[in-house]
Amino acid sequence: MRFVLFFITGTSSSGKTTLMNNLKDQLPFARIHDIDEDGVPKGADEAWRRGRTDYFLKEAQNYKRDGRIMVVCGVFVPDEIKKSRFYDSSLNVHYGFIHLSESQIRERLTRRKWSNELIDANIIWAKHLERYVKAETKHLIVNGGSNNPQEVSEIFVGWIVNEMVK
Repeated sequence: MRFVLFFITGTSSSGKTTLMNNLKDQLPFARIHDIDEDGVPKGADEAWRRGRTDYFLKEAQNYKRDGRIMVVCGVFVPDEIKKSRFYDSSLNVHYGFIHLSESQIRERLTRRKWSNELIDANIIWAKHLERYVKAETKHLIVNGGSNNPQEVSEIFVGWIVNEMVK
């Protein structure tokens, strides 16, 4: 089994936390993390996100030594990952994305009582993230709107296991 690092991203309310919790049950041999696991400071911004990216890349270097794969769910940008001073090709990074349509994002964030301005910004952000993930050769896009959370998890688990044994 080879070391593989998976970054799975998507906009707010796409199902990343649910996916992470399911992956913990379905992949007991993997290190599963959430960008928010140590809390999110008030006013978290790009600098915070880049710091968390650096943190998980450093952790991956340690995990690589013990042979366990690592999966991190959160809002990560492939370009920021590759530009980090802690990134190197030996980490064998793969990128996942949970896709939702604009109407699904709007519906989910409206239920969370987000303002229209924030919802619109998140729709733009989701498109931005998806373009970055699609540009990577090692990626998987999963439709989180037409698949229920269990199906999303099963698709990601199949992909992760397949990539591990290549």
